[in-house]
Amino acid sequence: MEKIVISSVNNPKIKHLKQIQKDNKSDYFLVSGYHLVNEALAKNLVVEIFELENKNTYKTATLVKENVLKSISNLLHPDGVVALCIKPNHKIGNKIILLDNVQDPGNVGTIIRNAACFNFDTVISNVNFYNDKVIRATQGALFSISLIKEINNEALLRELSKNGYYIIATSLEKDSIKLDELKINSKKLVIILGNEGRGISKNLYKYCDQKVYIPIEFESLNVAVASGIILNNIYNNKK
Repeated sequence: MEKIVISSVNNPKIKHLKQIQKDNKSDYFLVSGYHLVNEALAKNLVVEIFELENKNTYKTATLVKENVLKSISNLLHPDGVVALCIKPNHKIGNKIILLDNVQDPGNVGTIIRNAACFNFDTVISNVNFYNDKVIRATQGALFSISLIKEINNEALLRELSKNGYYIIATSLEKDSIKLDELKINSKKLVIILGNEGRGISKNLYKYCDQKVYIPIEFESLNVAVASGIILNNIYNNKK
C-alpha cells in the first residue's frame, strides 16, 4: 500500500508541530537531521518521524514534501528528516553545572556538550533547553544529560549545600585560587557559571565552598570556553 505524502503546510499535523515549536511549556520538542533523530531514537524519545518523501530511511516515517519539511525545520538546508520527541523526566545527579543567567543558546548548548564530554550528569538553567539553537549546539549531548529548569538559584544552592554538594564558582575576588590549585574530595559537585556580561550573581557566592579563576593573558574568556577548561581540569584531576 502506497504511503500518503503530506504536501500542505496547512495539514493539521504540521500545524500542530509549528505550535509545539512556539510553546516552551510543551511536553514535546522537535529535532532536525539524521544524527539528532537517531540519537533521540536510541533514547526512546521519538513520537513520530517526518521524512522527505524520496528518502525512505525509516519504515514508519510520515512522508512529506520538501516545502513541508522546510516549514517545520529551523535548519536553512534540512537534510531530510524531523522528529517529534517527548521531553524526558530528569533527576538531579551528583555532578552539576549551574548556569546563572547564561543567555546565549549557543553557549548553553556547548556547555551541555562539554558536560557530557567530561562526565558531568546534570545541567541546571533558567533557559529553554529545547530551543532549536541549543539543541543544535549540543550535537546530541542533550540526550545524555539531565536538564533541569530552575528559576530560584539561591534556594537551589541552599538545598544542595545542605545535601553535601561541594560548590565551586568562578570569581576574580581575592579569596579565589587558581584553577590548577583546586583539590576536590567530594563526589557531589556543583560548578556555577555566570552570565556572559555580569558574571555570577553576588548573592550566590555565600553558598560556595571554593572560588576559582583561570589565569589568562587576555581580558576574559567566553563562558562556554571557560566551562571546557574547568571541566577538563576536574575530569583529569579526578582520574
